[in-house]
Amino acid sequence: MEMLPQIPTGHTETPTSFPSTWLESSAAPLEIDFGCHRGAFLIGMAALHPGSNFLGIEKQSDRVARCNARAGRLGLSNAAAVTGLGSESLAVLPAACVSVFHLYFPDPWPKRRHSSRRVFQKKFLEEIRRVLRSDGILRIMTDDAPYFAEMRELTRVGWMDSPWDDGRETVLTAFEKTFRNRGQSPHQAALKPI
Repeated sequence: MEMLPQIPTGHTETPTSFPSTWLESSAAPLEIDFGCHRGAFLIGMAALHPGSNFLGIEKQSDRVARCNARAGRLGLSNAAAVTGLGSESLAVLPAACVSVFHLYFPDPWPKRRHSSRRVFQKKFLEEIRRVLRSDGILRIMTDDAPYFAEMRELTRVGWMDSPWDDGRETVLTAFEKTFRNRGQSPHQAALKPI
């Protein structure tokens, strides 16, 4: 099976590749879970929706290895994780190949002097828009209200709201479970490019 060129990481460890067939026009819909952490959402969604492919992008290679091992143990050929950071990790993907882009609970870097480290910035959003299909959806979720306001400001032009509940069965991320168990509702939005 031909594998996609490796996603650049900026690190010395070798990232995992995923099947290049996932990017063919006849392939099942591709969903990206950016910052997939340990893969709970990725693996859960792949199990619930075998008709779609789920690619996780995570900066920590040990988490990627555990996620891929778990997908293998469960026989989920529609789930894979790769090591990657920021907008450069999307650069190897062709335009209009992603059906749904999930960005849940990215590190908010709440201190003003650290805010430039936030992943959700103009360049990152431009890459998301490039890889999303014209009917694709960007789904964002965070518990940090100022970061959510910043995300919404960046998506004010060129994006329109879409219903969060798209009728599909879904799973909670590990962070979402934590916040909902505390009685907190995270900020969330589903957006379509226009």
